[in-house]
Amino acid sequence: MSRNDPNPPRAHKRSALRPAAGTLLLAWLAHAGLAAEPDDALLRETELKAAFIYNFTKFVEWPPATVAAKGSPIVIAILGETPLTAELGVIAQGRKVNGHPIVVTTFDAEPERAIQILFVTATEDRRFAALPTSYRQGAVLTVGESPAFAAAGGAIAFVRQDGKLRFEINISATERAHLKVSGELQKLASAVVRSP
Repeated sequence: MSRNDPNPPRAHKRSALRPAAGTLLLAWLAHAGLAAEPDDALLRETELKAAFIYNFTKFVEWPPATVAAKGSPIVIAILGETPLTAELGVIAQGRKVNGHPIVVTTFDAEPERAIQILFVTATEDRRFAALPTSYRQGAVLTVGESPAFAAAGGAIAFVRQDGKLRFEINISATERAHLKVSGELQKLASAVVRSP
């Protein structure tokens, strides 16, 4: 292949498009509405939250020691009962982010393996607040769905604005967890706040 070849191999084109495609998908999700019938809206919201959480894995950088070996999984644990567990499992099945497979599991206070993302259902805010600080302030991206979640030290909270599902980032919580949140993700958030 010549250096001046106007048609580079497809593999190069595809790898260059992956970050842009992820950003576009996340941007679309950030602006997607939930204008549907009530039963459909609940299902649609579950699907959107699952897609957001999966895509957060592409825009957050964990400390090297927490996702060390190539091929070690990024573990997403769910605290509370929700249909989101199954939906996220379907989305993540067989996919990898930066060479790491995605594993979705229910939360166990003493897991056998480290977790990288902890999703907290609205009914489990009190339980989240009572967790050891290793979960609330360790290298875990905490994501919740209640208005009180960010006040309890959560990193990303889903919120409703103008009938649409959005998310806010508590940058203080991500800094305490030693997580680097990309500027792209911060731009897509409805708000980036600093709170205790």
